[in-house]
Amino acid sequence: MTPSSSRMATVLLVATMFLWSTNFVLARALHEAIGPFSLAFLRWGIALLCLLPFALPRLRRNWTALRRQWKALCLMGVFGIGLTNTLVYLAVKTTTATNAVILNSATPIMVLLLSAAWFRQRLSGRQCAGMVVALAGAVFIVCKGELAGLARFHFSPGDVLILGAGLAWAVYTVSLRTLRPGLDALVQMAAALAIGEMVLLPGFLWEISGQGATLAALSGGTWGLLAYLGLFPSILAFLMYNRAIGLAGPARAASFLYLMPAFGALLSVLALGESLHAFHVAGLAAIFAGIVLGSYIGSFPTVSANLGGWMARLAGRRV
Repeated sequence: MTPSSSRMATVLLVATMFLWSTNFVLARALHEAIGPFSLAFLRWGIALLCLLPFALPRLRRNWTALRRQWKALCLMGVFGIGLTNTLVYLAVKTTTATNAVILNSATPIMVLLLSAAWFRQRLSGRQCAGMVVALAGAVFIVCKGELAGLARFHFSPGDVLILGAGLAWAVYTVSLRTLRPGLDALVQMAAALAIGEMVLLPGFLWEISGQGATLAALSGGTWGLLAYLGLFPSILAFLMYNRAIGLAGPARAASFLYLMPAFGALLSVLALGESLHAFHVAGLAAIFAGIVLGSYIGSFPTVSANLGGWMARLAGRRV
């Protein structure tokens, strides 16, 4: 890979992680204006409408591959589109965006466990140790650093939902690995979005009827944020991530996923006025250490070390 390609891949990946991180912050900002099912349904609906002009012309030549892999696509649509973000949107009603985005960084551990069970792969001692360290970091965050309170500790509803969203994303990731080559990426994404929309439709209808909410009551600012969620974290980030994988490969691209907790915490502090505490930094450092220990890939130790130093300096200024 040439130096210019490497720089381009880095820019694309950093931008992708930033856009995905804004999803958590905007969900927290919108939680009083729109219900979680409506937020998820409208966000993915906007994304689907934007994709259809490109996916429909490709449908005929991909129809056989689409039918052959309908089970995996259903899992992707139900868990990745229908459940993951909806659970996050439900969670941010009772937990902070900072907690949500940092707890979400435990998701790779869930992916590791589910992949091992699904594909009957034996976990190494290093993977198990990494999983324990990362999960300890997540517990430390939820405990707000007061480990003495573990005896009387219980997860808040929002924290449990965030972990449920992580599990749903793990199911999505594992089902994605079962797809065979030959299916166009845009058709695949459009199919998953359509399935997810069908899953979300009953909840959406319940919210706009049972709670007396109507789409007409949404402000122009709310529609603007919904359009942003449908276009940028959903479509643009997806396209940039795929381009970056083509330039740098999946191993390097995967290492950048762990920028999301840092971006999310920073955005929550700057945009929502939330506080970044020492227990956030300590728990996040443990999650990073566990992931490095359990799944060493490429340049991730360097990335995490630099990010850890940055987070420590930020905490020193704000804690």
